[in-house]
Amino acid sequence: QFLAYLHNAEDPLRGEAATLSFFSNGQWTNPMVLRIAGLGYQKGFGGHFHNDNSVAVLRDIPGLILAVPSNGADAARLLRECVRLAREEQRLVVLLEPIALYPMRNLHEDGDGAWMQTYPDPTETIPAGEVGMYGEGTDLAIVTFGNGTYLARQAEKDLAEAGIGTRIIDMRWLSPLPKEGLTAAVTGARHILIVDETRASGGVAEALMAHFHEVTDVPLARLTAEDSFIATGPAYAATMPSKDSIVDAAKTLVEGQS
Repeated sequence: QFLAYLHNAEDPLRGEAATLSFFSNGQWTNPMVLRIAGLGYQKGFGGHFHNDNSVAVLRDIPGLILAVPSNGADAARLLRECVRLAREEQRLVVLLEPIALYPMRNLHEDGDGAWMQTYPDPTETIPAGEVGMYGEGTDLAIVTFGNGTYLARQAEKDLAEAGIGTRIIDMRWLSPLPKEGLTAAVTGARHILIVDETRASGGVAEALMAHFHEVTDVPLARLTAEDSFIATGPAYAATMPSKDSIVDAAKTLVEGQS
């Protein structure tokens, strides 16, 4: 039903679906696409069982492909590629959909409609490993995914007003890490800020920090969720990145190490 409930159902994915091909030397496969609604920033209900920002259990399964859309159009394109991967390449694929972005219409203010999308042509897909990029700024590259992409796009306006030229990299694919696409996307940026809505320990940012340290020497920083369950009620987002914390982290990185 939600990502938090997956932890009780993860064993068939790891113990059967992902391992059959490995232990049969490719003679047998379990191709499938599993859609999971999850991640945080959901208002007004659920607490830690309806708001869950832990994807480590999925990224730990060898051979599993994990995709996370940040908007409706990308969700459709990614789902089509997930189905192709399962059908043509016999892969085990998970599409993790951010519940908080399901009803999202606006970006900066009520009624602006800036997060609305046109349904993409049925022939359009997002190939595995292809990242998205918004903007061409060279001062800062923000690498993120899911809800983080939405928040970074909000922060982009404030950063532009502060004179910081920003590009936002939407990972889309969390496992395996789209290393070539990420490296190409940050090329030319003088600073890299990773905005990760998962937890500091075991989160996606750990792998991203390691990768960028291996391929670039520009200053890096990461902004993650705290190592905490997500609270219910009005504190639903207190432990995770926000638009304001992204702006603050970006200014500290760029102005402090420019």
